[in-house]
Amino acid sequence: MLKYWRPALVTVAMLLYGCTPPVKVQPPPPPPPPVVKHVAPEVVIFVSENIPAYTKVANLLARQLGRRGSIRYLTPSQVENIRMLEPYRNEERKQFVSVGMSASIAAKSLPDRQVVFCQVFNYQEYGLLSPKHKGVSMIPSISRTFATWRALSPSTTDVGVIGGPGLEDMMQVASAIAKRHGITLHIATVNTDKEYLFAYKQMADKVQGYWLLPDNRVLSGNALREVMTFSVRNSKQVVVFSNELLNLGGLLSVTSDYRNIAQQVLDRLESAEGAENIPGPDIVYPDRAALRINPVMAQRLGLAIPRRYKKYAREHY
Repeated sequence: MLKYWRPALVTVAMLLYGCTPPVKVQPPPPPPPPVVKHVAPEVVIFVSENIPAYTKVANLLARQLGRRGSIRYLTPSQVENIRMLEPYRNEERKQFVSVGMSASIAAKSLPDRQVVFCQVFNYQEYGLLSPKHKGVSMIPSISRTFATWRALSPSTTDVGVIGGPGLEDMMQVASAIAKRHGITLHIATVNTDKEYLFAYKQMADKVQGYWLLPDNRVLSGNALREVMTFSVRNSKQVVVFSNELLNLGGLLSVTSDYRNIAQQVLDRLESAEGAENIPGPDIVYPDRAALRINPVMAQRLGLAIPRRYKKYAREHY
């Protein structure tokens, strides 16, 4: 019987095989794209001169940048500085930092390169800003300044501030911050130290204290001594920009935190990597400051130093 079924079995097998779809062989997946390692740009730091306010920031920057950071000190000659910067005009894989006014003015000769400037007060006067050139303010944390002041003197509501021309943007920012701390700024713009002295005394009936700015265009050494003497005689609180001025009758000194400035410069450089321009506002303001309180003046003005601020009043003045 089996011999009669064999042809039928072969036929069925052939039919079944013919109905089975062919097995498709999948091609191997394409190789992954090569990993492109990100290479951060080199950073050249131009320093105006060898003074602590500049060198401390430059050294902190170089330390953070490591091998990709280098420092170049410029000369007193602006012509020579521009000549020194000429080879960098076509350095597309480099970013730049200028520390101080003369370095920042010289860096204007690199209009197509990204430059972050710092330790410059009156940047508007010299036209330092552009989409590729932006800065970090040299004014220590404005918020910390007014928060500390209000903690020392909760009744202080009116403060005078005087400066030269070109500070409108900074004054607007400061006014808004002071207002959040319950303080109204009375602002005057002057052109000479004589105008400064006049405006300072004219404000005396309106304000309980003064916030001094390091504007040497209108605040000479003689004018500074005179306004400090006037303030002591008239029991005015003065927030100063150097620890030395505490000896002349300052209540509180608010000075730069160089680490904070250096970090903000680095943040701006990092945010601009691979971009055409430097993102963000033209100027960013430090959010930290170094504080010192003159306990003698605090006592003379009838102010009690809060416990959390006593550590800033430990040194003798």
